[in-house]
Amino acid sequence: MILLAAKWLAVCGGLLLPVTLAAGTELEIGSRFPAKPSEKIVVKNDGGVRNETASFGFGEVCYSSDHLKTWFVVKRIVGDRVLLEFECLSTVFDEACPHGTETSIPLVQARSRLDAYAADVEKRFMDEFQRPTPRFGMPRQ
Repeated sequence: MILLAAKWLAVCGGLLLPVTLAAGTELEIGSRFPAKPSEKIVVKNDGGVRNETASFGFGEVCYSSDHLKTWFVVKRIVGDRVLLEFECLSTVFDEACPHGTETSIPLVQARSRLDAYAADVEKRFMDEFQRPTPRFGMPRQ
């Protein structure tokens, strides 16, 4: 009886988990989502930005790294625009955007990117959750 109750609890928890994860994707200050490899970023910093080998003035274009995991962090939401800060390693070269580069995108685009990232994380979690657990101590067959 206890075993049956434990199984039902696991099934119900597994069914309710996606609902609770989906509720956490509200776009707010501090939300993070990954930058695409070699994504074009228009610099919105007032004084521009500088990496190890190049500098980029306001309105110039730099790119996210295609080899490193980089992120956008929501700094402000004003009307239908979102101000983002680019996060990466502190040392980058050539056309790569340095850490702290600011840019802006439409609110709708920011929400869709955050939702896509949350759905990807949820899918990977559920795939891992449904993977069979190894049975240690059982004889090999």
